[in-house]
Amino acid sequence: MNKLSTEQTELATEEMVSIVALSEVKPLTMEEVDLIIRNARLAQAEVAVQMFKAVASYIGNMFAAIRRGINAATTYDELARLSDRQLADIGISRDQIASVAFNDVATRTASANLSSYGYSMKIARPTNDWVDHIAA
Repeated sequence: MNKLSTEQTELATEEMVSIVALSEVKPLTMEEVDLIIRNARLAQAEVAVQMFKAVASYIGNMFAAIRRGINAATTYDELARLSDRQLADIGISRDQIASVAFNDVATRTASANLSSYGYSMKIARPTNDWVDHIAA
């Protein structure tokens, strides 16, 4: 049996550490060493997969944000090219173009984020006569 000083016993108790004499330690067999190495490699592989997934998700989110920005800029450009009469026909004024282009992107993003968590988003938009006009 191990003979520990009072100080060592208190330290082991505080740190929840088990102190064992070297004479009590038995050497590991090759099978036990192989098992430890195999488990360590599996744990490394799992961590590497999780890191790869996180990086891929980050890159995917980055490209999605770029795509949303390009779509918003395209919408803005297309609306800016319309005449005041055409803008009035679809129910917006020239000073609302930026708001319409970029809020639409934000709404789609919020809807996509909610749907990824299993929720749905109902968006109430004001009705405009232009919908009936286009449908006719």
